[in-house]
Amino acid sequence: MFLLDKAELNPLLLGVRFTTDMIERAMVNMVDSFNLMNPPTNIHYTVENFPFRSVLLLGTSAYLLRSAAINEANNELSYSANGVTVNDKDKAQTFLGISGQLMGEFKEMAQNLKLNQNISQVYGVKFSEYQRRVF
Repeated sequence: MFLLDKAELNPLLLGVRFTTDMIERAMVNMVDSFNLMNPPTNIHYTVENFPFRSVLLLGTSAYLLRSAAINEANNELSYSANGVTVNDKDKAQTFLGISGQLMGEFKEMAQNLKLNQNISQVYGVKFSEYQRRVF
């Protein structure tokens, strides 16, 4: 949904760019990346128990767009016919740019979360009464 990868929104592709299998693989890879990031914690997440949905969304989207950029770069070929030049696989740089931005956001959020987890493991957690307040 985040990438708006729907068949009706992709008339040039005649379908979706990212299959369910691709999305699931990207999610697994990004959870693994999170688990391997510094600072280390003794918490090991899987896709099923990963509690940070927005972080997973950013990382998965970045991974998928980087994969799409690789595909676009591999298949880029300009061709001309009757004075009309066509290059239908020229989105590699665009996808890489968006992927890089999303990956940066993923890494920043993930590092902050890992740091908080690490500090909580050492010092414990003290909750504020303001946390439960409903406005």
